[in-house]
Amino acid sequence: MKAKAQVSLTPRPRTAAASRMDAGSGAPRRHGKLGQAFSSLNAVLKSRLRRSADGRKVISHATLADRSEFYSRMVRELHAMGYRMLDIRQLKPKHVEALMKRWEAAGLSASTLQKRFSHLKVLCGWLGKASMLRAGASYLDDPERFQRRYEAGYDHSWTAQGVDPLDKIAEIAEDDPDVARVLRLQQAFGLRVQEASLLNPARDVLEPDGLRVVAGTKGGRPRAVPIETEAQRALLREAEKQARRTGHSMIPPQYDLKQWLTRCYTVLARHGVTRKHGLVTHGLRHQYANDRYEELTGEPSPVRGGVPVNARDDQAARQELTARLGHARPSITHAYYGRESVVGAAPPRSADEIKQRARELSVQKRLLAARLKDRIGTTTRRGLEAVSASTQALRARLLNRMLADLLRLGVPLSTPDALSKSHVDALLRYWRQAALTADSQRQRVQLLAQLCEWLDQPELAGQVRSAWKAEAEAEAPPCPWSEARIQERLQAIRAIDARAALHLELVRVFGLTHRQAGALQPGTAGRDGVLDVLWEVPKDQVLRFSAAGERQQAVLDAARHLLPDPEAAVCPPELALEAWLRRVYDLMRTVGGIGVPGEPTLRALQDRDAPTPQVLSRDAYLLARAGLKRPRSARR
Repeated sequence: MKAKAQVSLTPRPRTAAASRMDAGSGAPRRHGKLGQAFSSLNAVLKSRLRRSADGRKVISHATLADRSEFYSRMVRELHAMGYRMLDIRQLKPKHVEALMKRWEAAGLSASTLQKRFSHLKVLCGWLGKASMLRAGASYLDDPERFQRRYEAGYDHSWTAQGVDPLDKIAEIAEDDPDVARVLRLQQAFGLRVQEASLLNPARDVLEPDGLRVVAGTKGGRPRAVPIETEAQRALLREAEKQARRTGHSMIPPQYDLKQWLTRCYTVLARHGVTRKHGLVTHGLRHQYANDRYEELTGEPSPVRGGVPVNARDDQAARQELTARLGHARPSITHAYYGRESVVGAAPPRSADEIKQRARELSVQKRLLAARLKDRIGTTTRRGLEAVSASTQALRARLLNRMLADLLRLGVPLSTPDALSKSHVDALLRYWRQAALTADSQRQRVQLLAQLCEWLDQPELAGQVRSAWKAEAEAEAPPCPWSEARIQERLQAIRAIDARAALHLELVRVFGLTHRQAGALQPGTAGRDGVLDVLWEVPKDQVLRFSAAGERQQAVLDAARHLLPDPEAAVCPPELALEAWLRRVYDLMRTVGGIGVPGEPTLRALQDRDAPTPQVLSRDAYLLARAGLKRPRSARR
């Protein structure tokens, strides 16, 4: 067994070879004070360098090399700046500040600054000086330089680059089947290339429906990925055969890990899978993340142009995919999906400005709440009972959001009486440009008009309603496909799965979300010329869609014919809703050609006469269905 190489940062005694150049800095080796500093550094690192910051685990070779290179550079840079300390234990706040200023002036990226400051924190912890450090951003002239931006500016998926993953992987398989197998594992389970290469199904498959990812993970963080389709199981059976042949993983026996990764990137480069061509293997993780987000929420991700979804569904999807992808914080997923941004907003430039804006917003909220104290809980009808507590809370949240939006857009509402046309125009312009659903837009406009009336500005309320009505009546863009072509594509899907075609028609003709369409029971939901949606809707609400149109009625008739049982849902009983949505999306794209690169999405094909739902109280709806009335003593 080979002995482990000793990591040493101390300059060796001068020899003909050693005196030539220092490999780390490109400068001649130094002795004297620099040598003493390296000796003290070695003494500190000797028993710690191979361990994590808390000492509980051994770090990877990459982290070991990165740390070694960083601490060597740090000592050299301090001496180059004139801080010729003899002992690393003499490290002081002035040294940290000098290093951070130097790196900022060098134009290093936020990720590099954070990584270097992290190494400094670890070193200070080993020296017993962790308390001398401030927040990393506070050392910089521009604190924002320390903040990483995780939001994806565009979709990095292969399909977004106009490449079909299956076709490209099949092309690579003709050149090297082993490399192609690794890519298929990446696409199917959202793995990194090293994780897929080191996979061993005999060791990692958790019966009945889980895949444990342990080897090659970032930071050594294990995770479990669900096995949800027969295609995934077939791929794992093929991978298990490969692991038996190699004896350990997907890597052929003639390669070690480093050689294998080099081989992979060489093969991929021959097929245009390089950063230069805008196509990298990590794009398959983006493909997995964005596809799964759409399946879990029923809407495309923000970076794919999807509209905002229910906050609860969005948070649940991000939590689930954070775990699947092996990250520690859900915020990291913004690098895959992006997130809705405030149009026209200028981000604060400093921590002081952030605090100042927070104080301003707090004052504005208190002033508005005091002014509306006796009005926010009343109905829009004169003299009737108060609204429910949930409606009152919703109004308060939306009003606070309006104040925050106005502040970010540069037209803050300093006092309630200062509300003017400039505030109204700014909000209406933002709502038109933001990716809001029609229902969300209408809800905000109605509340803004009501706010104007509460503040005794009825003329401004009329302007709000008129401006939004004019916008809504503007000519909508033409449908990219004719109705005949749409029906032709749906008929192809109907020939394979009639329920899937019905699902897509409910989404297209009525404007339901995918989750609402999957959970719908047409036999009980559609009657008397309306369609009542009880499931996958906001809490305590029922959405009522008009079915008076010819197309809406035809879809309902087809649904009753296909599902005569009143309790039958569009989603088959043997499938979970997520699995059903995955099947619908697959048929929509592969058979119908909808939503694939170069073709319109289902939202673009939505019926222009799709009804706007009426929001009903769930309690009142259920009482009416049962033929009952709310007891007088229970009225608010």
